[in-house]
Amino acid sequence: MKSFIKVIKEINRTLNLFIIFETILNTVIFFLVVYFLLSLVNLFPILALIPALVYFAARLYVNSKRDKRKIVESKYDPLREKLRTAADNVNKENPVVNELEEEVVQDLKHVGLSSFIQTKRISYKIFTTIFLSFAIVLATTLNLYVVDLNDLFTNIPGMIDNFRIGKRGDNILLGEINESEDIYGDSKLAVLGNKEIDIKIKPVNYEVNVREEGDVEQKQFDEIFPREVNVEQSSAFEEKIPEEEQELVKKYFNKLAGG
Repeated sequence: MKSFIKVIKEINRTLNLFIIFETILNTVIFFLVVYFLLSLVNLFPILALIPALVYFAARLYVNSKRDKRKIVESKYDPLREKLRTAADNVNKENPVVNELEEEVVQDLKHVGLSSFIQTKRISYKIFTTIFLSFAIVLATTLNLYVVDLNDLFTNIPGMIDNFRIGKRGDNILLGEINESEDIYGDSKLAVLGNKEIDIKIKPVNYEVNVREEGDVEQKQFDEIFPREVNVEQSSAFEEKIPEEEQELVKKYFNKLAGG
């Protein structure tokens, strides 16, 4: 009985290794496909790790739940039903069970590890992995983008700001629309400092009339004009201008002063 338990554990361990290997290979292909697609649109290809990890966890969980006994029985017909029956009665001790366990152990010798390895299928997957790797290197080296989504997402904040600025500019140009029938609006009192000034707009010529509240103070203004205007000659002109011309200039200015 103890020897047969070891056989069951060895079967589970071996098949788990094959399941992990196949799951890793499928995950690598899935990762490269997603990475290649993200490279074509220039959208952070490294993000392909996230769906790849999710795929690996889900695929490994599903495959690990498969019945290993059925997998072994499918590789050798004489083992059908025998392996499961012996595994279900592993804790029982009687001549029939012991004989069944011995038969199963003998039949397992006809099941080689190569029967679990699908060489052709694995070769196709490895070739696909190599092809996708070269395609990714070529696409990233030559910058082969179908659509540059990275540049589009980077420019979205600027586009939003430009849209807001343009909308704000339209509002400034148009101004606020007065939908009421009173085109002059409500009359208001402008307060400048501590004094109140009443401002009124005449509808004809749109002149602004500004006046302070209260009576206007009358003030007297004195008119003061100079009685005589004397013209003094500069000594610099007397030195440079001849006497005859100086006399003409004096007469000219005297006429101006007298007139």
